[in-house]
Amino acid sequence: MALNNVPGGDRMKRFTLSCVVVACVWVGACGGSSTTAPTTPTAMSITPTTSVLVIGQSQPYSTANGPSTDVITWSSTDPNVLTIDSTGNATAIAKGVVTITAAGTTQSATLQVQVVPIYQGTWTGSTTTVACTSIGGGFTSYCTQSLGSDQAFGLTLSQSGLSVSGALTKAEPGGVLSGGVNGSIGPGGDITLTGTLTGVSSGANITGTLISWNSLATGTTMTGVWAANVTSPQILGIATLQLSLTGVTLAQ
Repeated sequence: MALNNVPGGDRMKRFTLSCVVVACVWVGACGGSSTTAPTTPTAMSITPTTSVLVIGQSQPYSTANGPSTDVITWSSTDPNVLTIDSTGNATAIAKGVVTITAAGTTQSATLQVQVVPIYQGTWTGSTTTVACTSIGGGFTSYCTQSLGSDQAFGLTLSQSGLSVSGALTKAEPGGVLSGGVNGSIGPGGDITLTGTLTGVSSGANITGTLISWNSLATGTTMTGVWAANVTSPQILGIATLQLSLTGVTLAQ
């Protein structure tokens, strides 16, 4: 039945319309209720994220995303390895691993930093053959000449983060071996290298392949041991050498 034909129909229509309007306002303009999810504050961080420093290097750090009015307190877990002042300027003192902390009133951030020795540059000295084994017998004479002898040694390295690369030369009886090397710096600051050397020894073409390398730089002095396999298309078998670094220093 139409409301127009009912006594008081106009009043009922106005009442119904008013209820609809009120209901729409109550539920949010008839579009349903809506809520805004609370925003999570962005965690404070340390910048830059430079995590490898060489001894003697300085690195300024700052914070990002923290409250702009916060007062930051900087600290290092081991000031003997790395110091950091009140402005966030860090200085690498000795090899090791530390954690630096930026502490504010409501937030804090940490960054692990490894301090490593300086390997970049040209190292010269000698290498001493402390053991030599001829497998197959063809390198017996080679081992006899090499064992206990000192050969001139040179190692030129570039350094980036925990990676090192460069070139190695080693004197041989009546010749020299040389070639490229690559390696990395370990948690203790020592380096390991891999590479292949080629050259001439006593008139024979030989190839030396590094099978192990471990050395450590302390200031401008490098000590360490290494091993290599030596082969030749002109000699039967293979020679395995163990060597040590002697008097190796960084050119200034």
